[in-house]
Amino acid sequence: MTSAQLSSPTIFIGLGNPGEKYNRSRHNVGYHFLDLLAEKYKASAFKPESKLFGDLSTASFEGKKLLLFKSSKYMNESGESIRRFIDYYKLSLTQICIIHDDLDLDCGIAKIKFDGGHGGHNGLRNIIHLCGSSFLRIRIGIGHPQKKDVIDYVLSKPTVEELIGIKLALDASVEAVEDMMNLGVAKAMDILHSNPV
Repeated sequence: MTSAQLSSPTIFIGLGNPGEKYNRSRHNVGYHFLDLLAEKYKASAFKPESKLFGDLSTASFEGKKLLLFKSSKYMNESGESIRRFIDYYKLSLTQICIIHDDLDLDCGIAKIKFDGGHGGHNGLRNIIHLCGSSFLRIRIGIGHPQKKDVIDYVLSKPTVEELIGIKLALDASVEAVEDMMNLGVAKAMDILHSNPV
């Protein structure tokens, strides 16, 4: 399936680590994205769902119901909550869009991608292992630490300068969701990728 054949996703899942300790870390940009999306669409408050491993919010876009989901499992167990979520709602993988941090993109760059590997991202690795790879992703660039320890880097907070770039990329990604809904996934990709943050 190509991006041109994809229907607009209706479920947006942000990856991150639960708990105050990890709040606002580079690894938690997926959670941050959902907060911005929820704010834009005046979504319901995120509430823990006992049947699912995560917090759920609902929003509406021109009459279409959107589900926003934050996995409450740690990053490397993200696939468990997403598998449970998909099974509970009897969803196809192609209905969901996963938002995650990406070391391979410069800080603040955002890209939309369908299918593919995990690129060393432990959250994606677990999701692909338990659910398959045929899902849409929004990749939020956080840059690479080069010589620093990658684990410490992703679990720490970005610098003020990095945060400015990441915020711009998150805002552009939230706009890309509206483009997906109105214009389709392929067009949203073209717009986001042709306007580097």
